[in-house]
Amino acid sequence: MNKDSKWFRLAWPFVLGVALVMAIAYIAPDPVPKTAELATGKYDLETAIDGQSNKINGPVYFEYSDKQDNSMESRIFKLHFVNPLIAEGPGFGFLIPISGTDEMIEQGEYSVDEQSGGVMKRFDTVFGYADLGGKTSALYFSESGSISISGCTPREVLGEIDMVLHDGIGGSLRVTGAFKARPLPSNISM
Repeated sequence: MNKDSKWFRLAWPFVLGVALVMAIAYIAPDPVPKTAELATGKYDLETAIDGQSNKINGPVYFEYSDKQDNSMESRIFKLHFVNPLIAEGPGFGFLIPISGTDEMIEQGEYSVDEQSGGVMKRFDTVFGYADLGGKTSALYFSESGSISISGCTPREVLGEIDMVLHDGIGGSLRVTGAFKARPLPSNISM
């Protein structure tokens, strides 16, 4: 038997094993969504104002409302983030226009139209507000960013948010994080 063929017969399983290990090492697992760790009806957000970051979490609700615009009927998906640190002020809220009258929100990314200045002048942009309460209460309104909906059922809407809001006098607030909203109960109004 040839010395080279004996070496090849003994070495090929080792070389194949090394090649498999290297191939598997480069296969990255799917990233775990941020919403996986949240309970239904909860959010986990990070806010940044003037370089100061804060983490807040609390209850989050969703609801649908109808909007009559001239002869066209449409729906608005509303997200309500309750700030548990303050008793006054509504916290955060976002309105996302959706087409049709009986439809739920679909998976996808919904963005603020930066040309609109964050104001819901037209029916095709996300509108958001934040009322942080506290000593220096300021209202912030959406300037840029988006909300990504990754799952939707009648009992739960999952997603992530990355939004910049401004107060109209030069201050800005960035909100990032994940949510798992549940339907707004009929005995609560926002």
